[in-house]
Amino acid sequence: MAYDDEIENKITGRSLAECRDKLFKLYGKDYRIVNKSVDFKSGGFLFLQKKPVTVVTYVVNHQKSYNSDGYSSMNGVYPEHKPTESEILEKNRLDILKSLQNQTPINSQITQITQSIEDLKNEMKKEMAGVASAAQQKHDSIKKIEDMLAQNEFSFSYITMIEEKIRNEFSLEQLDNFDLVERRVVDWIGESVEIAKEITFRPPHVFILVGPTGVGKTTTLVKLAVQFVKSYAQNRNGEKPKICFITTDTMRVGAMEQLERWGKHMGSPVYKAEKAEDLKTLYDDNKENMDAIFIDTSGFSPNDATHIAQMKLLIDIPGMNPDIYLVTTASTKARDLKNIMQNYELFGYKSVIVTKCDESAQLGNVISVLYEKHKAISFITHGQVASRDITKANVVDFLKRLDSFKVDRIHIEDKFGE
Repeated sequence: MAYDDEIENKITGRSLAECRDKLFKLYGKDYRIVNKSVDFKSGGFLFLQKKPVTVVTYVVNHQKSYNSDGYSSMNGVYPEHKPTESEILEKNRLDILKSLQNQTPINSQITQITQSIEDLKNEMKKEMAGVASAAQQKHDSIKKIEDMLAQNEFSFSYITMIEEKIRNEFSLEQLDNFDLVERRVVDWIGESVEIAKEITFRPPHVFILVGPTGVGKTTTLVKLAVQFVKSYAQNRNGEKPKICFITTDTMRVGAMEQLERWGKHMGSPVYKAEKAEDLKTLYDDNKENMDAIFIDTSGFSPNDATHIAQMKLLIDIPGMNPDIYLVTTASTKARDLKNIMQNYELFGYKSVIVTKCDESAQLGNVISVLYEKHKAISFITHGQVASRDITKANVVDFLKRLDSFKVDRIHIEDKFGE
């Protein structure tokens, strides 16, 4: 049954199935069969027998109504040219595609999203390239400071730290004032140097020097003893302290003889301890009648972990509570110095003595590693004369040694002087 606003159309075929097939090709599922019947037609003028034909009455479910040719018949308007069945199929195919495009623009949306992502990626690449280009284009003042620090043998990590401080503190306009930047960098270098605090005298005060072979521990120990005697006499109206020397150095030929010569010159006894038991006995025998005990140790490669550990056990005497100093030379490369400090860490040394400063023009390597390892420096030595060639470390001396830097002596002495 068709409703009043629906237009009925008819289609014929050899069977109902053929009619349904034709309708599906024309309208897909967008049709409804209203009625069907069977008719007969002649098979040809030579044969008068009639063949059955199925006639199907149907209506189209589109908002527009179609006639049996697939063309709109609204308002009674029909085309003058009656289209073929293939033309009708093509027209309906195009109509269906157009309908799908209007109703589900998914492909278009995906294309737009994909394009947006590509545009964003291109923008990010441009920004990253800009950042990399800006990073490469260092200000001339920064590059000059880096060259000067490298000339003074500061480590790469220390130079990077200074560069970051410059970038954080100075504007581009201020960077054009190189004297201002240079003055501030000198201050930063001075602030990065930690000087060991004055030790408290506690008799018997025990001093132990450790460090690699060849750094001058024995000579430095004598210089430290001379320094102690001078300081003691100044604080006690010229009274001379009682001191002794102990060597545990069984590796170096002549170590004992060298100490004995100095002991004789200073009027101080010299002892030798080959085992921990020997050192404990010597300490117990002298702790009541000595103001200070100076202990020398064997030098080993910083990579010789076995002997370093054995030496640690040898000097680990209960109740002795020594001040332990790590001794190293000024000419040691930053990388090697870092390795030495790391491997001698088990001794718990509080500060470092830097020797042979007269043999090295730059101390950037020492400043860098002390800063990175958070270690203080107590003394520097600069010659072979025991009575004078040892100095308490101070920031001003380090800054005066900076090569190529314009150092304001009055400013640094006011800022860092004692």
